[in-house]
Amino acid sequence: MANKMSKKIGRNDPCPCGSGVKYKRCCLNNKSVTINKTISKSEGPAIGRLAIMRFEQRLLDNPKQLESMTRETEKHFKRRDISFKDFILQSWNLNKLKKMSSSEIINKLKSMHIDFEIEQFKEQAQNYISAIQLAEDLYYTQNFHAQDHDEDFIWLAIIELWNRIIPERCNIEMIDDLMQEGYEDIGKSNYRAGMEKWEKAWNMIRTIVPSNLKSIRAADEFIPHLTQSIFNWCQDFEMESGNAGSEEDSFYVKRIKYCQDFCRTFPRSDESIIHNMLRAEAESYAALGDIETADKLFHGLTTKFPDNVWGYIGWGDMYRYSKPDSRIPEDYDKAEEKYRLGLTRCNTEIDVINERLDDLEKRTLQCMEGSNRRS
Repeated sequence: MANKMSKKIGRNDPCPCGSGVKYKRCCLNNKSVTINKTISKSEGPAIGRLAIMRFEQRLLDNPKQLESMTRETEKHFKRRDISFKDFILQSWNLNKLKKMSSSEIINKLKSMHIDFEIEQFKEQAQNYISAIQLAEDLYYTQNFHAQDHDEDFIWLAIIELWNRIIPERCNIEMIDDLMQEGYEDIGKSNYRAGMEKWEKAWNMIRTIVPSNLKSIRAADEFIPHLTQSIFNWCQDFEMESGNAGSEEDSFYVKRIKYCQDFCRTFPRSDESIIHNMLRAEAESYAALGDIETADKLFHGLTTKFPDNVWGYIGWGDMYRYSKPDSRIPEDYDKAEEKYRLGLTRCNTEIDVINERLDDLEKRTLQCMEGSNRRS
């Protein structure tokens, strides 16, 4: 059986009717809504269960924000049964499950009349790349007994038990965790921890996505409903690797490897992304002082994409914006040569090159005036 990750609407997903209410509390039993209806990304970004869970967790971690959100919610939605704050506090989340032992989680599932056996679960997981989808297909289809919040316990339990029982088998939820934890680390300038998590996420993506899918958009279609799309995240990975490299050379080395792996794995991705990856690789070699390799890569980049101005900008900048501690000395003549090469080949965004040339001319005059004064 092939790995499963269908686009079936989950009980906790927003209802396709547009009410904003969870599907299970709206049109689940309405025959006019087809359970297997496909929601394409072109119809609007789908708010996945993982994103909702993380939003609720952020509120729990920030009591002031939770209080503020409760006040705002009560202005627009009057509920007599439970306040927004109490709803969030009573809801199940992964942090609550992490505090439970595996036997406690399994016993609670069984108390809900959910048939869960560890060895059977291991076999089931072989056909899935998503714990949530496994729960939807094999556990929510059972005749379980659950009241309100306890329904959410089921899919959260399957995620947590997967992490504990078969941690070596990567899934979509693990990728999402690593992506989001990496963002948090990088936001705190902890690049080492963030990049380590993102490297693991990248390796998992390449493991899960079939080798016949050659574009990052195809990968996004295969792994839908992540908190952050792979399309956006992969570009953040390249950019933040460069930021980390400015602090430690080893990150430039990792950035080079990542960009090379990306272009080999998803060569049919959008031209702009491929261009950025190739440019980032060349810039990283330049930052490491390997001017020969950087020159060769920039030459290849501008040959492959002759009408993309940013290849020439990057090439010229390598000589123009050399920092005091740079391993590549400033060379205004070479910088001008690369910029002007772009002028002869590009028809769009040439104003960026002209700005560079104007700045270069001013810089050259300043240097000449300084030299005259010293003499």
